[in-house]
Amino acid sequence: MREILIVAQKEFMDCIRSRWLFSGSAIFAILSLAVFFGTAAIGGTLAYQPLATVMNSLLSLTVFVLPLLVLMLCYDAFVGEAESGTLLLMLTYPLTRTQWLLGKALGQAAALALVLALGFAALPVVQLFLAVPYGMGELLAALARLAATGWLLALVFMLASYWVSLTVRHKAQALAALLVIWFVMVLLYDLALLVVSVAGADYFGRSTLSAMMLANPASVFRLINQMGAADAAALARPQTGLLCGILLGWIVVLFALCRLALNRRRL
Repeated sequence: MREILIVAQKEFMDCIRSRWLFSGSAIFAILSLAVFFGTAAIGGTLAYQPLATVMNSLLSLTVFVLPLLVLMLCYDAFVGEAESGTLLLMLTYPLTRTQWLLGKALGQAAALALVLALGFAALPVVQLFLAVPYGMGELLAALARLAATGWLLALVFMLASYWVSLTVRHKAQALAALLVIWFVMVLLYDLALLVVSVAGADYFGRSTLSAMMLANPASVFRLINQMGAADAAALARPQTGLLCGILLGWIVVLFALCRLALNRRRL
């Protein structure tokens, strides 16, 4: 465990030294404030909207920005180190490939958690000085739900980036492949599902369409937060646990694929 924590600390400090942690936090802080004041001014006057409206707008932007931010952090996690020779050097140290993979994942996962916490903290600070139609407790609960589920989604894309980075030979290839993955999963998938549900309503049952929706981690992330925004009690229902379990399942499967790809990679 000591070796894993050393690698994790190194990765976390790399995020700080590269200014990625501060840049990511600033992006989400600006995003939160833009949504907060943008929804208030949408009617032509500064009238603060209900919490559900604010959170739905923030959710729509988070699901686009967060995966892209993760891809920019992780696309060269392994292929970049292979090109610079650092990968070969790291594997000469007395630690296994699995320990190195786990340490790298823990360090960058901690950085992602801190980015979300610091970024979304801008809203509670602003609310202290404004008269809004909801309480601080409601806002903190909604932001905690969004940050926690967003972190799970970020881990999915982080491990997907690792797997791509382990299976290509050049950073440009990794970046191109991951941008395609982001475009398909975040932008194209839901549009394609809408077309299929309308055009194939007579051929596909409701269970089939639901399974197709649950196959996409970004769609699962949306569902969890939309259920919570509509009804806070929905978070205690079994459906929410199932949706979170789907994200966790993606994380486990992708970590296993990364471990397999790293063990098979020739240096």
